[in-house]
Amino acid sequence: MMLGTVEALCIALPLLLGSLYWYLTMTFDYWKKAGIHYKEPTIIFGNIKDRLLFRKSFHETQRDVYMSFKGHKFAGHFEGRRPLLLVRDPELIKHIMVRDFQHFVDRLTLGIRSSPYIDNMLPNMSGQHWKNIRALLTPTFSSGKLKAMENLVQQCGQRMETFLEIETDGTYVELEMKKFFERFMLDSIATCAFGIECNSLKDPDDEFLKMASRFNDIKILNRIFILFVVLLMPQLTRFLRLSFINKQVTEFLVNVVKKTIEYRRTHKEQKRNDFLQLMIDAAEEEKEGCDEKQENSATNNSRKTSTTVLNEETIIAQALLFLLAGFETSSTLLTYTSYELALNQDIQQKLRKEIEEVLEKHGGRCSHEALMEMNYLEMVLLESLRKHPPAARVDRICTQPYTIPGTNINLKKGCAVTISIMGLHHDPEHFPQPEVYDPDRFLPTQTLTRSPYVFLPFGAGPRNCIGMRFALMSTKTAMVHLIKNFQLMPSPKTEIPYKFSKSSLILKAQNGIWLKIQKL
Repeated sequence: MMLGTVEALCIALPLLLGSLYWYLTMTFDYWKKAGIHYKEPTIIFGNIKDRLLFRKSFHETQRDVYMSFKGHKFAGHFEGRRPLLLVRDPELIKHIMVRDFQHFVDRLTLGIRSSPYIDNMLPNMSGQHWKNIRALLTPTFSSGKLKAMENLVQQCGQRMETFLEIETDGTYVELEMKKFFERFMLDSIATCAFGIECNSLKDPDDEFLKMASRFNDIKILNRIFILFVVLLMPQLTRFLRLSFINKQVTEFLVNVVKKTIEYRRTHKEQKRNDFLQLMIDAAEEEKEGCDEKQENSATNNSRKTSTTVLNEETIIAQALLFLLAGFETSSTLLTYTSYELALNQDIQQKLRKEIEEVLEKHGGRCSHEALMEMNYLEMVLLESLRKHPPAARVDRICTQPYTIPGTNINLKKGCAVTISIMGLHHDPEHFPQPEVYDPDRFLPTQTLTRSPYVFLPFGAGPRNCIGMRFALMSTKTAMVHLIKNFQLMPSPKTEIPYKFSKSSLILKAQNGIWLKIQKL
């Protein structure tokens, strides 16, 4: 009996291992069949072994993958067993993101369905549903609507200035800049998105700040498990309730937004110029339009022709997205801009001179018009986004069969396409001496000689970052209040160069960015 069991195991085990090997490698001829140059993958890891073993950061990995295909307009590579097409050529990037967008409407998602609020965030939507919501939300982020929020953003900038004056107190203060700017951005977004005064600059123990900071706080072993499931067994993500998002934090923030929406709807006389109110108004206008269409349909004995898409669940999802994405990415931009200004005192002084001159023209007021005149400030921020992009890559899914222009190579529906932001921004063919911080790269004379599709901090085309204008307005405001009143300097804790965090998808320094701030 025992012998029979052993014999059965001896037969079954090789079959099982053989089947597992076949499953893990069955996609490895994908690019060979497509006639596309590619790098040979290794089992389990594909081409990103160092990333999956946390030897390299996500940003370093995306840069290195891009550089490894020098001389190729596009090439195939693998993340685990998943094939992806890396696009390096600016003209092909333009086709994918703009000209032939109808073939690449959707973004690559992890396939995780952890919460209806996460699923309904704009970047996670697909197809017609995404188009409908994007069309409804786009007017909310117009320059006119942002100008109406000017006073709200300025109040946050003034509070930051007051906080630093108290902290420096005639001398200097040493701060970890990422945590500092997270607090500033949380105050700005809480005010401009929800009308909530959390004032986390004064109170580092503020509950809103603690919760927002823990949004991606999950155990490292859970993170590794989810990553390997997504890359090796993506079908399981449909059935397992896996998430990179902290459930407790999501529930807290959803509850805050729900209560705020309910209050706004029952106190319509107390309107604010913030994003939540604009979304509530857009939803009501859409509902009125749907009701009118349904009445006309009923009168004409025709079928129902429209349904409301901007419901409460969708509003809450966008509010969470705006809070969490803006909180993380804008604080990252401010952190690395401050870092570079501390290391490049000549650039800091030139920026201060522009700020002083423009503010003098506008009576000392940091108005929307004043910010628009600060050309060098914009160049400084753009160069920070070039050298230190918060997001390492952007991606698309082929939603219709597509022939790559100038070739007979066909991409199948479902093919994943990636564009390395980190790679493009550090390619010396596009940006000579990419390790040098030089805002003059963004002088009009320079940008005219360079393809716009090699600089993609906000993506491009119909699926670009909808909050781009607000991000630039809030970060410009912060830099004006900071640079006109304070000197940024390296401190003994400043790492030059800094080390990348290997656990974060957003750009992050392993040991933080420490600087000295001194009152002028």
